[in-house]
Amino acid sequence: MSGLLVRGAHIVTPDGVLDDGWLLAGDRIEALGIGAPPDADAEVVDLAGGWLVPGFVDVHCHGGGGRSLYAGAQDDVRVAAGVHRGAGTTTLLASIGSMPLPRMLEAARAIAAVIDDGSAPQLAGIHFEGPFLSPARRGAHPPSALRDPEETVFAHLLEAAGGYTRLVTIAPELPGALELISRHDEVRFALGHTDADGDAFAAGIDAGARHVTHLYNAMPPLEHRRPGPVARALLDERVSVELIVDGIHLAPDAVRLAIRAAGPERVTFVTDASAAAGLGDGHYDVAGREIDVVDGAARLTGTTTLAGSTLTLAAAVERAVSQLGVPIADAVRMASTTPADRMGWTDRGRLVAGARAHLLALDDRGRLLRVLAAG
Repeated sequence: MSGLLVRGAHIVTPDGVLDDGWLLAGDRIEALGIGAPPDADAEVVDLAGGWLVPGFVDVHCHGGGGRSLYAGAQDDVRVAAGVHRGAGTTTLLASIGSMPLPRMLEAARAIAAVIDDGSAPQLAGIHFEGPFLSPARRGAHPPSALRDPEETVFAHLLEAAGGYTRLVTIAPELPGALELISRHDEVRFALGHTDADGDAFAAGIDAGARHVTHLYNAMPPLEHRRPGPVARALLDERVSVELIVDGIHLAPDAVRLAIRAAGPERVTFVTDASAAAGLGDGHYDVAGREIDVVDGAARLTGTTTLAGSTLTLAAAVERAVSQLGVPIADAVRMASTTPADRMGWTDRGRLVAGARAHLLALDDRGRLLRVLAAG
């Protein structure tokens, strides 16, 4: 036998849900339809009314399984990426937090080497979350590692990443930020960790930024007289917005508001996962930072500052469906199709003929049952 034939499924496609659907795939999706499947020399999986959805796409992830993606060690990169692959994330950006520049460059080189050797096939590039962030909204990023945007530093980061830079978070109000954004269209800029007001935030979008890093978090809050960056992000159709749906970073109504305002076509679920993802409560050393995980919330030791999450996208989708009432097709779009679309990846994040065979099985509550294939 060669390939896989899935039948008896609710298949989530970009154009809607195929009930009583079937899908035939090898490394790529060969065909899909409704009703009786074709005869094929393939392993048959009958989902018996379950959901077949595309693999999840996480564009903001720092680690998992006790390993950090930005520790500068190739084996750590492989282990952390593997934790998320096992939880259904078949495309992943490795996010590098703010550190002294030599360490950021070392981290980028290690990630690039793993991408080159193919030992973590879901890795699709690098996200630099820093060092061009606002000290006033730095979150868990150490203040000594933050910098105003500089062309020379940016060039060093791009070089170390070996052509794999896909996303860069930047605070638009910093000196030189707008110029850096407008000069570089070879990477995607995200606005985040910012103390900008609404006008300064909008200037970043006008300069070319097209994404927002973890909406609501590490930015001025939404207020009725000063709606600020949250309102601008939700109202501007040019940008996609990240949501961390772990029940800790955001209240349920904040998630619902963002989805209602921006729609599943602009909302991207992300994990912002730390090395503690996939582990239980405890005390951990994460790339030189001490964090404590209590009731699933990761915080810098001795503070109330959140230090990423312990989330997987599978858990985010399940929470959205089972606790927030989000339809499965919408939750899957925000965890798969929208992030792929916004990154320009047309061969993943969707179940269509010719796309990579990244296949997941979910139940009616959005719970991940199986990773059927990962291309």
